[in-house]
Amino acid sequence: MQTSESGAQQYDKQLEIFERLLVEINALLEQFGKRDSLEPGDYSIYQDYWGFPQVKVSIGNLKLLEPTIVDKLQHIVGAYQGWEIVVAVALKNHYSDWPEMGLYIRPHEIIDGLQRQYFPKEFQSIAYKGARVGTVYD
Repeated sequence: MQTSESGAQQYDKQLEIFERLLVEINALLEQFGKRDSLEPGDYSIYQDYWGFPQVKVSIGNLKLLEPTIVDKLQHIVGAYQGWEIVVAVALKNHYSDWPEMGLYIRPHEIIDGLQRQYFPKEFQSIAYKGARVGTVYD
């Protein structure tokens, strides 16, 4: 008779996936921008695992929202069913005058919560293949 995984074993497995995702996401994003650490950068990845199957990324440079980069992020998370990458737009000069917005990047979909009217013209037409607008149930 097989026993089911304990909560601790399941947590350990999820933590291992989380840590792998951190490495893979950082390896991708550092090709396109500078990681935020002691001085402001283009992105930061939350290093704490809170028990949810997601990795949170803050973007401080709109260039990192380019469809090719988001597609590569979706490819990364695609290897981990049930996981998602939560991308929050957090531009230093717009913390207080832009609303919260971002993307949920999942293996099978992208939920687009960007409010492009706040973006400079060159970023207002960004679109993601197969993306949909989020709902209150997302």
